[in-house]
Amino acid sequence: MFEFPNVLHGYTPAILALVLVAAYFALVVLIVRRPGPQRVSVPRYQPPPGASPAVAAWLLERDLSRAVAAALVNMAAKGYLKIEQNQDLCSVTQLQPEPAPQLEPEEDALSYRLFHDYDSFDFDVLSPQLVEAVEAFQWAIHDTTYFSSNAGLSFPAWIVSVLGVLLALANTHFWSYNVGKSSGRLMGVIVVATFVSFVVAVATLRGTVEKITTRLPGSTAPQRPWTGADTRPLTYLCVSLGGIALLGALSSTAAALIILGFLVINGLFFHSLRGLTPAGREVLAQISDYRKFLCEVDADVISRLHVSDHVPAQLGPDDAYAVALHLDLGWGEQFVTSITDLVELAAISKPR
Repeated sequence: MFEFPNVLHGYTPAILALVLVAAYFALVVLIVRRPGPQRVSVPRYQPPPGASPAVAAWLLERDLSRAVAAALVNMAAKGYLKIEQNQDLCSVTQLQPEPAPQLEPEEDALSYRLFHDYDSFDFDVLSPQLVEAVEAFQWAIHDTTYFSSNAGLSFPAWIVSVLGVLLALANTHFWSYNVGKSSGRLMGVIVVATFVSFVVAVATLRGTVEKITTRLPGSTAPQRPWTGADTRPLTYLCVSLGGIALLGALSSTAAALIILGFLVINGLFFHSLRGLTPAGREVLAQISDYRKFLCEVDADVISRLHVSDHVPAQLGPDDAYAVALHLDLGWGEQFVTSITDLVELAAISKPR
């Protein structure tokens, strides 16, 4: 009769390493995400200083395409560029030859790369220009005092995880069976492809998972459009799981399960460690207070006046925040939707 403990017989060192990694991550997450002092919510009639529309969008929803759209609308409100629309195709045209001094860092990063060669840019096809612009935009957004990756805290767990994987494979005589044979190089490629695919999947899967959760019964979050970029993380995840299965066939089921455990634990805590600094949490709370004010006063008016079939004649800072905070359900939402597919594909092309 099959007994699960017998499958793992002889893998005690690797299992202890797995338990140690899980315990370490759990302790670190508890420390990093410990709750701060209670805060009293007060009405805000102006956005908090230091939180541009793009930063506000990223803090509130982690929606990259919405953050880019809010930045472009804010740049248009400053008279730096013009947004044009032809059905579902949107384009932006530079009106000033040099970046204006009042541009935010992420807006300056966008303008430098979008208008590096020409004074106009069309959101029609994925291009290296857009990939570079989105990557620079992400760097600028994260280069604030509001976000922390806490990547350094993962290094000890990664070291132990690598040792645990090696111990699991060593117990199966994997190296003696494969290294030195003609298939040894191929096995090395499979191992690397498995781990790289999993890392890429974990780094890019969050947006896809969030979109899925908005479609679950009982969810009150606004649904974000499903794009072609959302299938890529799932593809990478399937490739990594296929690699794990192949490693199991070449070594043992127990080794494959242990390796899968290391990948899952590291993947789960990869996002858990990333979060807001105390300054970021404070600004997010202020943005939420400001959103409540806009929602009660201006949201309905903006959605009715900004019809979706043409760009508003006048755009102001409040319009940029309405797009950022998901309050403009007219033209603003149509603008976000029209650029979402390309922006997310650009982010996937060079995952952070």
